[in-house]
Amino acid sequence: MKKLKLIISVFLVCIQTASFAQNNDQKIMKSFVPKTNAYDIYYPNEYKLFEREDGIVSITDSISGLNFTISSYSRKKKPNDLDVINLLNSFINDSYNKQHKIEDWNSYKSKFDCLVELKTNFENSNWIWYGITSKKSLVVISINKETEISEDDINLAMFMIDNMIIN
Repeated sequence: MKKLKLIISVFLVCIQTASFAQNNDQKIMKSFVPKTNAYDIYYPNEYKLFEREDGIVSITDSISGLNFTISSYSRKKKPNDLDVINLLNSFINDSYNKQHKIEDWNSYKSKFDCLVELKTNFENSNWIWYGITSKKSLVVISINKETEISEDDINLAMFMIDNMIIN
């Protein structure tokens, strides 16, 4: 059964990667590891990357306005989906004064222990939030854009997440 799940997972990643490659055949990706060494992520070469002193990373496409913000945290225990959702809901409420219910979040099976997603909008922008855990590490990725987040934008985000390594 485990072998079948592994084969299916590899197959789905291959399909998603092929889909990304077909839609973004001109994109050259490069790897980035922050100073914290918390993760390794690929992003499009033409995007601008900025790492703040507090370890928060911004990756931006100056043409489309698509922005990725990545932060990482070490937890005392291995968080589950509900822990991550509650933590991110609390952060979003405190930072943007916007309430979300647990039902607003999606949870996905992936190579990570936990992968949750929230699509929302506030401050005249469209947002997608991802909470990703591996062991006791949590990586939060938010993508935002003033215009609609396209299917190509989502495919890029999923490609980046699927190929990310959490240390």
